[in-house]
Amino acid sequence: MTDILNDEAEILNGVEELLLVTDETTEAESTEDIQQMPEAVTAGEKTEAGNTVLPQTKTAVTNKKHWSRRLVIVTGDKGGVGKSTFARGLAQTYLDMKKEFLAFDADISNSHLSRFYGDKCLVRELDFFTEGNVDIFLDDLKELIEDSLDTEGAVIPGKSLFLLELPPQSMRILKDVVQQMKFLSTVDELYDMRVTIVVVISRVMDSVKQLITLYDFCQDQVDYVVVKNLFFGSPENFVRYKESSDITAMKDILIESNIPFLEITMPDLIEHAYDYLDKNSLTFNQGIEQKEKPSVKGRVSTWISKFKEQVGLAKSILGLENVPRL
Repeated sequence: MTDILNDEAEILNGVEELLLVTDETTEAESTEDIQQMPEAVTAGEKTEAGNTVLPQTKTAVTNKKHWSRRLVIVTGDKGGVGKSTFARGLAQTYLDMKKEFLAFDADISNSHLSRFYGDKCLVRELDFFTEGNVDIFLDDLKELIEDSLDTEGAVIPGKSLFLLELPPQSMRILKDVVQQMKFLSTVDELYDMRVTIVVVISRVMDSVKQLITLYDFCQDQVDYVVVKNLFFGSPENFVRYKESSDITAMKDILIESNIPFLEITMPDLIEHAYDYLDKNSLTFNQGIEQKEKPSVKGRVSTWISKFKEQVGLAKSILGLENVPRL
């Protein structure tokens, strides 16, 4: 893996040298391909949760000025890492911001998005493991992004923001979707859609390996958000991730290529409050509004506030702007 990353770094350096000797007459044309990337916070700044924001470049060179649509895929290949909690928190944030979005719950054996938010927003279940279903999902996206007419002839704008929670142990299928179906390049070229991969990690080596595997077949075709779940300890305790030379090399290549690679944290919600929400199938907002358990109200209110602070650091690639607090 390290050899591959080193080879890619040498290729990028070669490309930079070629760009330096490009005829000056092309400079005016190339400036149209430069997209300004919004800065959430200053590089190196520490947030309330204690994590340090990675240095980010201010421009991204792409073949277009921007993407008009965004698909956010939440994964954490090992069960129990916290991906469902993150997906629920992001859905709650979208709702609070009154974002028009459509969620897909592919974790049908533990359907948190459907159970907690099915009656609050549009959630469709997706059996990710049945052959052919992802093909149908890709084709359905085409219809969902297109404008339609209601019964009175008024235009209903197509969807532009999608949230997909993947089930555990789905890495092999995701790899096949990317490599055999050309999913990422297809949604980019045909749907004007950029994919963000959210990887929720714990402190174990499996989380590191999963991220490296994702990079192997996604490369620069997606934007990355790595979420350290503080249920497993403080940010500085994610030693295996921090000390991985492969992760460091991967980050360097992506940042050099102006591909967003952001690290955030997910706050830990005390067990008493988490279990109360789970037992009663309450959204985070309902946990705040209920009056039976005052302690739960306070805990959830603090949790969602910290959660929104963190996702706000990656707002440009999560379909968010000006994330509010409850």
